Amino acid sequence: GVLQWELQQLPNLKYIVVLGNYALEAVTGLSGIMHHRGSVYETQVSSLSQESSRNCTVIAMLNPAAVMREPKWEIMFKFDVGRLKDVIDGQYKQHIVSSIINPTPTEALAWIDKMQDERLPVSLDIETIGGETACIGLANSTTTGMCINFRDRSSNRFTVGDESLIRLRLHNWSRDQNTKLVMQNGMFDASWLAYKDRIILGPSYFDTMLAHHTLYPSLPHNLGFLTSQYTTHPFYKDEGKAWREGSDIDSFWEYNVKDCCITLAAQQAMLKELKAQKLDEFFFSHVMRLQPHLIRMTVGGVKADIALKEQIAHDTRKDVDALKAKFWSLVAEATGEEDYHPNPSSPKQMAELFFRKLRLVGRGTATDVKNRARMKMHPRTPEVAKQMLTALDEYATENKFLGTYAEMQADDDGRIRCEYKQTGVVSAPGRLSSAGTLWGSGTNLQNQPGRAHKMFVADPGYEFSYFDLSQAEARVVGWKYRIESWIEQFEQARIDGKYDAHRALASMMFNIPYDETPKEDWDENGKPTKRYLAKRCRHGLNYRMGADKLAETLGIPFSEAENLWRIYHRINPELQKGWDATVKEVKDKRSLYNAYGRRWILLERFDDEALKSIVAFYPQSTVGDKVSSCIYLCESDPEWPSTEARMALNIHDALIALHTHETGSVVRRIMHRHATAPIAIVDIYGHKTELIIPCDLKVSVPDEHGVHRWSNLEKVKL
Repeated sequence: GVLQWELQQLPNLKYIVVLGNYALEAVTGLSGIMHHRGSVYETQVSSLSQESSRNCTVIAMLNPAAVMREPKWEIMFKFDVGRLKDVIDGQYKQHIVSSIINPTPTEALAWIDKMQDERLPVSLDIETIGGETACIGLANSTTTGMCINFRDRSSNRFTVGDESLIRLRLHNWSRDQNTKLVMQNGMFDASWLAYKDRIILGPSYFDTMLAHHTLYPSLPHNLGFLTSQYTTHPFYKDEGKAWREGSDIDSFWEYNVKDCCITLAAQQAMLKELKAQKLDEFFFSHVMRLQPHLIRMTVGGVKADIALKEQIAHDTRKDVDALKAKFWSLVAEATGEEDYHPNPSSPKQMAELFFRKLRLVGRGTATDVKNRARMKMHPRTPEVAKQMLTALDEYATENKFLGTYAEMQADDDGRIRCEYKQTGVVSAPGRLSSAGTLWGSGTNLQNQPGRAHKMFVADPGYEFSYFDLSQAEARVVGWKYRIESWIEQFEQARIDGKYDAHRALASMMFNIPYDETPKEDWDENGKPTKRYLAKRCRHGLNYRMGADKLAETLGIPFSEAENLWRIYHRINPELQKGWDATVKEVKDKRSLYNAYGRRWILLERFDDEALKSIVAFYPQSTVGDKVSSCIYLCESDPEWPSTEARMALNIHDALIALHTHETGSVVRRIMHRHATAPIAIVDIYGHKTELIIPCDLKVSVPDEHGVHRWSNLEKVKL
């Protein structure tokens, strides 16, 4: 149309820069600027006479308006501008990959021998079809690789004997001490191969996803993004799906080789970056050291009491149905419509109920639990509507427990697993997150509610040991900002084991003697005590929480929350000084480092949301890396009984180990040793101090049937 006509008017046109998705689609017919940005394509532009055409080079870039709205994309825009300059200067050369596919068994074994003999870093990547391993790609060159595909579109390519030889050869080669495996998200490949194929890969030398997270924690880390950042290969990730839509399946095997070669190219570039930015030691000694231990935790999982799990699910379904009926009854009473049964899980139908029919007042038109709490507290909300909202909260809680926990899928061996993600917590790099496994079972095992714990059991002859760091983040804040009163209280609590730092804070906040402050969080009437209020202030107000958010969190009137907010900051003026020092450091250096050397870079707009991330980074990230380091330090400890014990679960600031009864005392001693090892903290004044975070130790005790359950943990001392 008009665009083509305008391009025809430019007789010397050589380069076309497409800014954003509309321009990309108009010029190339491709869609998805976030995928294609940084890619270079050739396109045909007709001459004015329409009798001939000329080649033009197209460079895809983000629209500058989008970059202005989201400043963290600025670094990507700069990458793409650099790509444009290379094209114009004649320095651009497209990355071409040659694929060796459909090898015979002899050729496949010879290629593995070649990978071993040449002793270069080797990129490994797998692809799956129908829940099975379809192929394994290997490349020690950025331009050539082999896909060992075990099947074609309809059948297996190798005999059972030949395939067994190849798999055994891969297993043995990967575990050779001279093998340097390079992978992109190696958690997927290694845990899949271990669980599905019993191919236990040796520890990966370099994971490109984890390296990029170490360098730029807030940017995307998928291979499509890394392709545009570190190579000159155009975006190709859609090719992995094309064969399912009728293309030759050989394109799938070629795609696998591209993944291998491009992963290796990205690894070579990022290794230079890690060294230049002095992050290589942290990356290899902590990030990569942790990965094989997390893979082992993922593959090992935890045994489930399937019969109990099914009974809990059955009982919870009945409770959910009863709560839904109760909710509908109150809806009818509140609206006067007997046959009105809105879906309590539908935000659209809940918004219709709350704001059009009942005209409730919250903050905007959100229907989530926070806005429902605001509606309940609003003075114009009728009593029956408050009861209805309470019933909805009860339904939502039970329904979530049912779908997320009681009905979580166990694997065929009766174990429940999760994938631990080293890149999972964007706001606190260093903290682990978890989700269901890559083959579709399991769930997030870090946030299991207490009543789900009894579903998890130790294997026969085994038991659980547990440690939990005590008030870890608050201690890091106290040492980092040098809050002397906190340091004194926390140290007294650590040394005598009975002194309660939360009671001490409540004593200061409410100006009452320590001995008169409550020992518990809830009184006999189920109301929060002064200790609880002080504890919640410490957990939230350290990270710039406002009085309004505190009111929501505690479920108290705003005026009361505002008073608590003022008292807390009056007795802890060091917090504001610490925030100011941290903000100044970010403004001066655009980055922060935690106690272990992990870096955070400011790529976002410098606003209130960024400030929350800035002040939360050091304590949350430091504690995350502390707990993660305990996993590999324990399992690598010379005294650790490696054949009879392993780490089984990470629960944020806690770890659970699975071990035999005979090795329990050794396991707990090792866990305690590494959990309480000092952390070197450099405070905001530049002084280096050591922080020892105490931990609570627990061990499982057998129930009446002799079964050790996660729910049956009791405190124990060394």
